[in-house]
Amino acid sequence: MKPNVIIVGAGIAGLVCALECVRHGRSVCLVYHGAFAQSSSYVAQGGIAAAWREDDDPVQHMTDTIMAGDGLCDTRVVQDFCDRAPEFIRYLMELGVPFDTSSMGEFQLTREGAHASDRIFHVKDYTGTAIIRALLSQLKDHPLVDFREASLEGLLCDEMTGRVVGIRIDGTQVFSANTVLATGGFSNMFRQSTNPTQQMGQGIALAYLAGAALGDLEFIQFHPTVYCATGHPPLLISEALRGEGAFLVNKNNDRFMVNYHELGDLAPRDVVSRAIVNEAGVKLNISPLMTTIDHRFPTIFKALCDRGFQLSSYEIPIQPMVHYTLGGIVAAPDGQTSCDGLFAIGECAVTGFHGANRLASNSLLEAGVMGQRCAQRLIQIPDQWSSPSHVICHHMAPLLVDDRQWLQQLCCEALGLIRTESSLRVAIESIQSHASLEHPLFQFGLKILQSAFYRHESRGGHYRSDYPSTNDDACHSMVSRQQEVTHVPTVLNTSINT
Repeated sequence: MKPNVIIVGAGIAGLVCALECVRHGRSVCLVYHGAFAQSSSYVAQGGIAAAWREDDDPVQHMTDTIMAGDGLCDTRVVQDFCDRAPEFIRYLMELGVPFDTSSMGEFQLTREGAHASDRIFHVKDYTGTAIIRALLSQLKDHPLVDFREASLEGLLCDEMTGRVVGIRIDGTQVFSANTVLATGGFSNMFRQSTNPTQQMGQGIALAYLAGAALGDLEFIQFHPTVYCATGHPPLLISEALRGEGAFLVNKNNDRFMVNYHELGDLAPRDVVSRAIVNEAGVKLNISPLMTTIDHRFPTIFKALCDRGFQLSSYEIPIQPMVHYTLGGIVAAPDGQTSCDGLFAIGECAVTGFHGANRLASNSLLEAGVMGQRCAQRLIQIPDQWSSPSHVICHHMAPLLVDDRQWLQQLCCEALGLIRTESSLRVAIESIQSHASLEHPLFQFGLKILQSAFYRHESRGGHYRSDYPSTNDDACHSMVSRQQEVTHVPTVLNTSINT
């Protein structure tokens, strides 16, 4: 097989990129692992952010994004994405995404944490599902798309130049001039997360082996409100509930968030999560939503009922849980990485848009716009290309269940909401002495730990109790096979030729 483009991952980033490529006559091999419902995009509840109303504008969206990002946003990238957001919403509408409207036909926009305006477009509480279905309806019978349900086993590189020239799946080599990773984040490096279970950062780990630079791996976002019931997977309770009136209380029934941030219950996610850890017996009071929750949040309502929760209690016991990984493969907004022939889009990439802490509902926006921009870049690249005669395969062998669980437990203990030098040092020494150190996921885990160890400050999704203050100089962390963890100024992708 020699398609024009290989795309690994079928979330919003991968599907938008595929759709735009085939619309311009490029053949695509679209590789996905498991069912389409097993992407983080598919299960996204809240929505997608865009400045739309007359009392809002992209500058305010940009300001909110930068505030949440705690000093590590690239302002040029933020402006680019926020400016493109309304047009991307129109793009989704043209695909048939049925965003919620009032009886008067106006969009029912809502608010989430750290947003200054109601700017979240949603389809009840299954926005991601609606978007993925709309994209698949355009792609499923397209003659230029070859769907391959398979796991990514390796990246193929030209032995002479180091250029990424394809992938290996099911023992088969698939060559292409351009390979796009849309493989998601690495939340399941932890024992529990809100994401589909297969996402352990395999794509990021393989990109590292191929020579790509990684950045900001220590910044990991915990979602503040997750309900855990015995015998059921964790249930994320969308931030939109708080945006529409629900509120947090502690064991004394006090609304404690006013003591931690001026935005109260709608403070940035890192602030809310740490506040919940500091308090005791925290619950989400949903009494303001009792007459609307079954209609406005039907997925969450059904999941609560399935778990035996009695809505008459009005309060849901919640806890923070790993939700989104901010670091990944360093990439330009069009997905270009430091590796020739390799692109990264969506959660597996880090562009400087989110900074140290992602603003709610900016993830689907970034993924979709990156998918568009990546496709625009790809269709400009000439088709003339032939596979090399000598190829190296950077391979991902299966990880034993015991090793996986050991690694997940290690990350839970060292990379939680509150970190210390001693716990990070112990974890680093443990992983360095483990028999499976040579496995790509163990090497990747080591780089995450080292990135957290060498950041001697607290910022966004990285909090060190031994370094509780934020440094005056904001720097990104970067690491590659050629260079250990270093810190660079606030523009991540200056070395990438865009």
